[in-house]
Amino acid sequence: MILTIISLLFVTGAVLCVDLLLIILWKPEGNSLAKYVSKECPKVSVLVAARNEQATLERCINALLELEYPTTQLEIFIGNDHSTDSTLEIAQSYANKYEHISVVDIQGNLGHARGKANVLAHLANLASGDFLFITDADVAVPHGWIKGMLQGFKNNKVAIVTGVTGIENSFYQDTDWLFALGMVKVITDLGQPVTCMGNNMAISKEAYMSVGGYENIPFSITEDFELFKQVRKKKYDVVQLYRNDVFGLSLPAANIHQILNQRKRWMKGAVQLPFPIVSLLALQAIYYPAIVLLLCLVPLYGIILALLKIFLQSYFIRKAQITLHKKPINLKFIKYEAYSLLLSMASSIFYLLPIKTVWKGRKY
Repeated sequence: MILTIISLLFVTGAVLCVDLLLIILWKPEGNSLAKYVSKECPKVSVLVAARNEQATLERCINALLELEYPTTQLEIFIGNDHSTDSTLEIAQSYANKYEHISVVDIQGNLGHARGKANVLAHLANLASGDFLFITDADVAVPHGWIKGMLQGFKNNKVAIVTGVTGIENSFYQDTDWLFALGMVKVITDLGQPVTCMGNNMAISKEAYMSVGGYENIPFSITEDFELFKQVRKKKYDVVQLYRNDVFGLSLPAANIHQILNQRKRWMKGAVQLPFPIVSLLALQAIYYPAIVLLLCLVPLYGIILALLKIFLQSYFIRKAQITLHKKPINLKFIKYEAYSLLLSMASSIFYLLPIKTVWKGRKY
C-alpha cells in the first residue's frame, strides 16, 4: 500500500513539475519577429484539401479572400477530394469570380500519397509560390495570416512555420487545443520541435521539394507529422508561432466519436516522437488514473494535488489565452479538468481498441 501511494505521489508530482516548467518557460514572441519581414512580398500558394465540406467551405474561402496580402503574389488552390456533396460546385463558383483561386478535382493517387496527403501532393505540384501555406476547409484564418507566418521564416534554415488553431464555439475543445499547442510551443522554443499542424502551417517550397513531396514520403494518417519528420531529417528548423495574427479558428467535432477518432489519429503520430517526449506524454496520460486512485487511498493528498494541478494548468492556459487576445473564463477551468480526465481515459481505451480510425469518411 505504501509503495503504491509513493508511486502515485511520484507520478502526480512529476506532472505538476512539468506544468510549473511550462509556466516558467513560456515566452510569447509578441512582435519580436517583425524584423525578419522582407519589404517585398514573396509569391505564396495556399493549399486547401476539401472532402464533403459544403457546410464549411464558404467560411474558409471568405476568410482567405480577406487576407491582407497582394493578390498578384497570392494563389489559392482548392482540391476536391471525391466529395459527394456540393463542395466542388461551391469551390468552382468562387474560382469563376476570382482569378487567384483555382479548383482541382483530384483524380488518382500520386506515388505513396493517399487521402489529404494525395490532394496536397497534386496541389503542390501546381503551385508556383516560394512558400506553401496549408489550411483545412473548416478553418477560418485571420487577415494577417500570410504576413504573420512569413515572419517565422527568419533564416534559410527554417523550413516549416506553424500557427495556432483554436476551436470556435466550444470552450472545452478550444481549451484542449490551446493547452496542447502551448506545450508544443514551449518544447519547440527549447530547440526540440515535436510536430507541425496541417490545418495552419507554411513550408518553403524548397524544403518541400527536398523531401520529394508527399508522393515520395511514406504514407501516414498524420500526414503533417510525416512531412515534419522528413523535413527534420534534412536538418531544417521548425518554428511554432503563438500569436493573434496567426490564430485560425476551426469548427468543433460534432460528437464524442469524432473527438475520439481525432485523438486516436494524433496518438498514432505521437508514439513516433522521441522517447523523452513520449515519456512526458505518457506521464500526462496516466496522471488522471493516478489522481483518482490517490483520492481513494489518501483523500487529503489527492485533493491538494488535484487543486494544485487545476491552478497550474489554468494559469498556463490563461497566459496562452491572453497572448491570443482571448478573454479568459476562469471559473470554467474546473469543469475543463473534469473534461480532460474523462477524455484522457476514454482516448486511451479507444486507442487500444483493435478498430480502424475513421477520418473524413475513410477508414485507416
